[in-house]
Amino acid sequence: QIEWIIDTYKRYGVRNNQMVLQVAHPSDLTLVDPPCLRSIDTRIQDGVLNFFVYFRSWDLWGGLPANLAGIQNLKEYMAGEIGVKDGEMIIESKGLHLYGYAEDLAKLRCLKTD
Repeated sequence: QIEWIIDTYKRYGVRNNQMVLQVAHPSDLTLVDPPCLRSIDTRIQDGVLNFFVYFRSWDLWGGLPANLAGIQNLKEYMAGEIGVKDGEMIIESKGLHLYGYAEDLAKLRCLKTD
């Protein structure tokens, strides 16, 4: 999907609302724990590539930092290949959460003592 989107932007220009990375297989619906990242919608406006990312669920401690880094790397790669500037990420999750095992670590990281 990534290379196809890059190629489509290069061939047909940036005025396109159809370039969405779908992160799943139809069979994922039957999984007990399907992938959290569901889609990365892309938009190029004013020569800048922006991502609109949707997570159905997102682990604040264990997932967010690594996910942000990986998605940012992908955006930088795609922008470079397309020949536009790297832009923003707008991210939405209907289920941002912090697991109990990480609660004390998160408090320590945020300098909370209670």
